[in-house]
Amino acid sequence: MTMIAKNRARVFVWVWAGCLGGLASPARADFNETKADYSRQFTQHQMFWTAAEGTPGQYPKTSPLDSGSWTTVAANDLPGWTQGFFPGLLWQMYDKTRDPAWRTRAETWTTPLAVQQNNATTHDMGFKFFNSYGQGYRLTGNTAYQGVLLNAARALATRYKAEVGVISCCDWNAPQWDVPMVTDTMMNLELLFWAARNGGDASMNDKALSHARKTMTDMVRADGSTWHVVDYSKTGAIRSKGSYQGCTRCADQTKATWARGHAWAMYGFTMAYRYTTDPQMLATAQKVTDFYLNNLPADFIPNWDFHPQAPQQKDSSAAAIAASAMLELSRYVRDPVISQRYRNAALATLDVLSSPDYLVMGTSNSPAVLKRGVGFYEKGQDINAGLIYSDYYFAEALQRYKLQAAGGWVASISFGPSVQSLGTANTGVQVVEFDVTPLTEPVDAVIGYTDTSTNPTSYNDLPMTIRLNRSGTFDVRRGTDFAAITPVQYDPNKTYHIRMRADLTARNYSVWITPPGGAPILVADRYVFRTGAPAIDDVGKVALKSAIFDNEIRVQNHTVRPETAAAQAPAAQPASKARTPRPSRRPPPSDKK
Repeated sequence: MTMIAKNRARVFVWVWAGCLGGLASPARADFNETKADYSRQFTQHQMFWTAAEGTPGQYPKTSPLDSGSWTTVAANDLPGWTQGFFPGLLWQMYDKTRDPAWRTRAETWTTPLAVQQNNATTHDMGFKFFNSYGQGYRLTGNTAYQGVLLNAARALATRYKAEVGVISCCDWNAPQWDVPMVTDTMMNLELLFWAARNGGDASMNDKALSHARKTMTDMVRADGSTWHVVDYSKTGAIRSKGSYQGCTRCADQTKATWARGHAWAMYGFTMAYRYTTDPQMLATAQKVTDFYLNNLPADFIPNWDFHPQAPQQKDSSAAAIAASAMLELSRYVRDPVISQRYRNAALATLDVLSSPDYLVMGTSNSPAVLKRGVGFYEKGQDINAGLIYSDYYFAEALQRYKLQAAGGWVASISFGPSVQSLGTANTGVQVVEFDVTPLTEPVDAVIGYTDTSTNPTSYNDLPMTIRLNRSGTFDVRRGTDFAAITPVQYDPNKTYHIRMRADLTARNYSVWITPPGGAPILVADRYVFRTGAPAIDDVGKVALKSAIFDNEIRVQNHTVRPETAAAQAPAAQPASKARTPRPSRRPPPSDKK
């Protein structure tokens, strides 16, 4: 395996040097799309060979320095927490390429994990299942994947201790712990938040939010640093706080902040805000991120622990997780200066990780993407190593960067981040035009409009709504339901042009949809506004709200203008020429929106 790893690295260097000249070893500079594409292509190369040389059911975990191979963890290893990352990487490669061969690889490596879907002995069910089955469901709509996710969420929910308000870490606790809470669990809450909105019990959301709030109050210090472990008695009293994977040798434990655990907190609180729009989650995400940035070295890669007495050993895994978290956080912060600070720090981090100092390509025979990760420093485990979770969050951060670089707006799972202001002068008869691209499958997303004075918090606040429904077609809100004169099918990653004529005085609107390469199709003709929606005096705000996953659709080239005599309705394609909806395994669209 060592020789194969060396050979494949040389092949990658040759291909990219031939295509991009001097880019084979990019110099430090502002991070840009060329560098992102370079790192993504190398990630794809490494994942191809890892899949080709591996055995499904034996999941890559770590690649010791210059070993040329991965250590692996079996699918049925209950304490193992890393099995979901490699399938998740394969799904990311499918998302990047839409090549059926990558989908086949991802499905092949995802399926063996089903053996653990009812594992109630660990808090790591999100790591195992949301990264694998969650990615698969997001990109294929396979309802069997949804069933596995819901089973995994139910198993995780059983670990919630109501007397304490937290999810207990695991059944193989250290002997000195009773009910331990660790920062890592913040990452696993997404499985519960998601399940509560997609067929699981609504109480899962409450359990996840309770845990996040306890983490906020008991684990985050006043200066924004974090403990790794808080242990409770069975009645909820705090028994102890500690570092565990942080610098336990350091004298003053109040200064110990394990870098990867802190990155989990940055990511986890940001994600919790995405689902809940709870202002405490956003404030805490900023608090822990500010600590991270205020104590970060000049090269943007943290030491494995922020304690000033901790031995020096850079940790690329913490950096990759933090970069992904900061890219998302920058979307939610309204202050443009602070938002830009987070984004700039994320890009600077990606720039360093994409350099020869951290990217394996051309410098090591490792099958990993990043080197210089730290697993468990105090136990001497996986130090200066390639780590599959480093690669996962690095690839995710690159994907998030590319999504943002494409411009426009993307849908959000919650209303707060989904709303964009359009101005106060859009009164009378207005013409709205934009391009929309579905990015996932399934999609259940709306583009809804209200006026400047309304702060939309539910679908009922949107008088005018265009929907991409779960059956794979567009429809439009008409009074009390959704309808379409002619159903127009949509397909993932294809762009559709939307034209809407809104008559605010008559309280009706018409919608035309132009498929790629086609003519405009009249989908709604003077549909009345949503029954019970607030009065609308201007087209002042638009909400891009998704129901299943974040980023289900992208809207670009959005314009609003008064109707003029020169801007008449487009000629509509006759209904007989419109495409018929494709068959779908998904449930029919609901009128609840």
